[in-house]
Amino acid sequence: MDDPDLRTRLTRRLEALVALLPELESPDFRIGRWAGGERLPDGAITMPYFELDERGEALLAVIGRGGWVQPFDWMTWLDAPDGRALAEDPERMSRATPEDLSRILTAIVRSERFGDGNIAGAVESGLILRIVRRAAELLEVERRR
Repeated sequence: MDDPDLRTRLTRRLEALVALLPELESPDFRIGRWAGGERLPDGAITMPYFELDERGEALLAVIGRGGWVQPFDWMTWLDAPDGRALAEDPERMSRATPEDLSRILTAIVRSERFGDGNIAGAVESGLILRIVRRAAELLEVERRR
């Protein structure tokens, strides 16, 4: 990437993610709670859903403002070997490019539309933390250029 404007934008995007690192590394970091599932007076049970709190909203805002979510066939990609490896293998994440981070963040954010709690699951599994730690490594590389 030789374009100084693109490098500056990438640096800013990475910095925004990396700013989340101290909070993400806290053992009590959560992004919301499950709600719903209550029995109504007529006997019906409400559908459970995941409710983001301020931390969850802030995380999504950083991802959104940073332009990390991009249009592509994330479902097919996530089901392919590279997508699965990036999501599941810390060693693969250690080699992730900014484009890889964008793809996995897109898959996490978009998957929430198909299953409540997917973003929370990515936080709880440590996937979001691995992504942000990799962003910190990439940021250091960019700063040394």
